[in-house]
Amino acid sequence: MHRVIRHIPNFLTLARLAALPVIVVMYGRDVPGPSWTTAVIILAAGLSDVIDGLIARQFDVRSEFGRWLDPIVDRAFFFTIVAMLWWYDTLPLVAVLPILLRDGVILLLALPVKRFTSAGPAVSAWGRAANFVLILGLQFFIVDLRVLGWFFYGIGLLLYLGSAGLYLYRGLRFYLVERAAEQG
Repeated sequence: MHRVIRHIPNFLTLARLAALPVIVVMYGRDVPGPSWTTAVIILAAGLSDVIDGLIARQFDVRSEFGRWLDPIVDRAFFFTIVAMLWWYDTLPLVAVLPILLRDGVILLLALPVKRFTSAGPAVSAWGRAANFVLILGLQFFIVDLRVLGWFFYGIGLLLYLGSAGLYLYRGLRFYLVERAAEQG
């Protein structure tokens, strides 16, 4: 049984990645009106992100592959959804640009961090809260409840940018400590 369970977290992460084209197609089909189908798929994908982490921790089936794959898929997930909402004129560019830039930078820095340090990405409580609140806000836009969407999006964006600052600080600190250990 343990042999099967150890693959479930990575399977759920890959399924979340595979859901992205489906989300874009379904939303494009329903826009400019509410897209409840898209909202349900995104909700299921968001829940799969929570479930894969719980399974990995509960059954101690964490893997190096999953430790890197999950946060990269999370960034690609948000990047794709906000780009889609911008593309279909659901959100203005000024609203999505901070997320696109933040996730683009984090995705670009993932490989150098992997190459030059032994640390994997550490997800913070701020990052988890930001993901939750931001996905909630995006869900409200997708079902055309814009007032609620803007409320949660604003809070989520602040948390999202704050978590980015925290990740950059941690990454720089770890890099400097590791470099000092190599030289000393």
